Amino acid sequence: MSCKHWIQVLWLVLPLTLAERFTVSGPALPVPAIAGSDVVLDCKCSTDLPREGMEVRWFRTRFGSPVHLYSEGRDQTAEQDTAYRDRTQLFVEEFINGNMSLRLEDVQVADNGIYTCFINYEGWYEEAKIQLQVLVLGSQPWVFMQGYYSGGIRLVCESEGWFPEPDILWLDGNGVNLTAQSQTKEEKNPEGFVNVRTSLNITKDSSNRFKCLISNSLMKKEKEGRIQIADDVFPRISLWLVVSLMLFTIFTVVFVLSLYCNMQQRNKIKGLQKTVGKLSLRRSQ
Repeated sequence: MSCKHWIQVLWLVLPLTLAERFTVSGPALPVPAIAGSDVVLDCKCSTDLPREGMEVRWFRTRFGSPVHLYSEGRDQTAEQDTAYRDRTQLFVEEFINGNMSLRLEDVQVADNGIYTCFINYEGWYEEAKIQLQVLVLGSQPWVFMQGYYSGGIRLVCESEGWFPEPDILWLDGNGVNLTAQSQTKEEKNPEGFVNVRTSLNITKDSSNRFKCLISNSLMKKEKEGRIQIADDVFPRISLWLVVSLMLFTIFTVVFVLSLYCNMQQRNKIKGLQKTVGKLSLRRSQ
């Protein structure tokens, strides 16, 4: 067999050999990205595959609506998900080094989730799953007194624009954790950000100073709101009011008893008058 023939056979077998051997891998841990920033989702092919006959497809839940698609030697923007239009890029010049990573610009909350790096070479394919974790630090917490409640005061702490759902901590001035006594409500706005509203009922026996701490544990960052309540703000019962109520109660009881006794006395007098009248009538007959 001639040398030329062996070369032809080698070129026919080489793609199959490469396809059978290549693997695709990505980071095992979630890739963090702050909303509004750019991020690179790493994807590595173990073999240096030629561009010809290779397809690199990044997608999320729908294979047919890719985040980015490279095939036939170029980017196929017509098939790209419109939510990612003009925000993605592949490192085409580094394909030869096995770098199939995706650059995603202006990260949005909606970008949070699992991405699939799918490599197809001459009908043979491998894929890797990469998780993008979008992070957002919300607004400064606002703590205020909502009003009086069950002999005490209700404090409210509000903050907007978090992602994912934040951790909430209430502390008094002595550092005592009051979170278990609080009630919290979280809502997502149309953009996917989480708005937080948490309330705490306090009494005069509590400390006068309180903190509301809201944190993003993944970012290891927190924001704090504080409030100090003056003693005279707590509802107080006046001594004069207590005495007045007691005197009023006593007066009412005495009045009712007197009225009852008078009515009983009148009934007795009427009964005696009737008896005397009957006796007088009998004597006259």
